[in-house]
Amino acid sequence: MLERKHYVQRPDYTPAAPHEAFIVPLVRQEVEAALEAYLPAVQGGRVLDVGCGRQPFRALLEAQGFHYVGLDVEQNPEGTVDVLCEIDQPLPESLLAGGPFDFILCLEVLEHVADWEMTFANFARLLRPGARALITCPHFYMLHLEPHDFWRPTPYAFQYFAARHGFTVRLQKTAGDGWDILGTLLASGYPQPVGRSLVNRLVNRAYWWVHRALLWGLRSRQLQSRVRWQSRFTFYQSNVVVLEKS
Repeated sequence: MLERKHYVQRPDYTPAAPHEAFIVPLVRQEVEAALEAYLPAVQGGRVLDVGCGRQPFRALLEAQGFHYVGLDVEQNPEGTVDVLCEIDQPLPESLLAGGPFDFILCLEVLEHVADWEMTFANFARLLRPGARALITCPHFYMLHLEPHDFWRPTPYAFQYFAARHGFTVRLQKTAGDGWDILGTLLASGYPQPVGRSLVNRLVNRAYWWVHRALLWGLRSRQLQSRVRWQSRFTFYQSNVVVLEKS
């Protein structure tokens, strides 16, 4: 078995490091829009937050009258995780007894879950008919939370597992574009000359100014506001999916 390391998760969707400047605001924007469009209008409904961490969307959901249940593999610093288990393992009876749920939130989690077959089967067990699940998962991002980092799924992976487990895809977005990918890549490293030759150091210095200028343009959105990314291929940063149980 892979050793599970302890990581303190984010309390909100604010970038905490340079490489998060593109994906974190993107995911926050997409989640807020999807919740507004697809969260059911159920008085006193029940929401299960799978991989809840420090529960950045709990206040928003409870403010709308939902009963919130947090699930994760470990307790958070606040001690507010209700159920400790893995979503791709047999579920505890206490969780099943508390269902069925009206909505599942599963944000930036499934890339860390090895068994998608069991995961989608558990989603189906936990949701009532007609209930929905909002899932986000990166498509372009560096390895993180290692060694439990397994997948960078395509849209077709979600369609495949949804169909196998009785879900209809209500929303599927390939969020972000090549500029977001380039910004994430540039913010994740810096150039170094190969060896100490004068030519290599001069080339490195010249590129470093280009690197910094590009990164500034992308972070400030000045470049995106003036130049559109176009390609005949599909490049994107994050998956945003809403599934509905049939």
